[in-house]
Amino acid sequence: MEIGFSCTVWAGGERAGHLDGIGIYSRALWQSLNEVAQGSDTRFKPYAFGKHLPAMPCGAPQVLAKDYRIHAILSGVLKLPLSNSAAISRELDLFHATDHHIPLIRGVPTVATIMDLIPLLHPEWIKQDLKSLKSWLFATSIRRADHIITISEYSKQDMVQHLGIEPERISVTPLGVDPIYFERIEAPQREAVLDKHGLKPGFFLFVGTLQPRKNLPRVLEAFQQLPEDVRKAHPLVIVGRDGWSNEELLPQLEALQQRGEGRWLSYLPQSEVLALLQSAGALVFASLYEGFGLPVIEAFAAQCPVIASNTTSVPEVTGDAAWSVDPSSAQSISAAMLSVLEHSDEREQKIQRGLARAKQYTWQACAEQTLAVYRKVLANKG
Repeated sequence: MEIGFSCTVWAGGERAGHLDGIGIYSRALWQSLNEVAQGSDTRFKPYAFGKHLPAMPCGAPQVLAKDYRIHAILSGVLKLPLSNSAAISRELDLFHATDHHIPLIRGVPTVATIMDLIPLLHPEWIKQDLKSLKSWLFATSIRRADHIITISEYSKQDMVQHLGIEPERISVTPLGVDPIYFERIEAPQREAVLDKHGLKPGFFLFVGTLQPRKNLPRVLEAFQQLPEDVRKAHPLVIVGRDGWSNEELLPQLEALQQRGEGRWLSYLPQSEVLALLQSAGALVFASLYEGFGLPVIEAFAAQCPVIASNTTSVPEVTGDAAWSVDPSSAQSISAAMLSVLEHSDEREQKIQRGLARAKQYTWQACAEQTLAVYRKVLANKG
């Protein structure tokens, strides 16, 4: 099999110096697919939309088109395939769009990974420019794909219910956790990271881009309901870049720091995030909507207690290993924060359950399931 593998978002992350969820998925899946397929007749070729693509671990991607937005309009409205469609079809048996940038390539079946339907179901949470057009093009490209891969049963049911896609056209391949999260950091190294940021063990930790669905304002509200002595002893540490729609949030973060009750550290390298996870009193993951919730299993692997939403896909990942909260209720989140601190036996039980759950999620399994999808699609086309 000759598989085209898209890496547009991954390439953007490499250029920017940090990867978000889709970039992490694309990179990890590329590496694991090549390992799983070693010795077989399956080969993978990187492709991407854009110009001036950076050097990447997968090699230099072949350019699909200079601007995906133009292709999305031409393919969505006029049903025009890529201009280099004929050449690509001679090289490939199948194309896997890993990152919501789904090309129309005449003569090549397409598998598309769709993490979630947030742009369609909650347009108020996404960047506001041309959101109606973007949502329509997104839905059109999803329906056009020969097969859909998604990352949770919850997301699959969203696609069946809201897009009318037949269940048999959708496969669920849960994400994996990078093995580095299981590695214990030596105490002096952990302490050096804490000293660098003026922290002591036992803080509450939030990890994620600052955007509406991550629900940080509600987490701040919950934190403020804790007694003052608890807030001082267990500050709230936020690790995440400024995303969008944060005009009211950023002054709250500044006030939090001024009171000596928390820190906003913006972006940190993975090694420092891992040190924080292994030092935190708990990860607070009260997201309003997730297609999966990768930070949860990363925290489980790092043996960090987790407070997590009881909505969307998150319970699929957490099982009984997290403190489950209603993300719309600051009181629910606040009560869980106190419970983590006050119940050491329950805390230890959940840490061990979380570690066991994290071991169930591997990129090798994700890659093997993805390969099975490729074979299924090609068999049906044959």
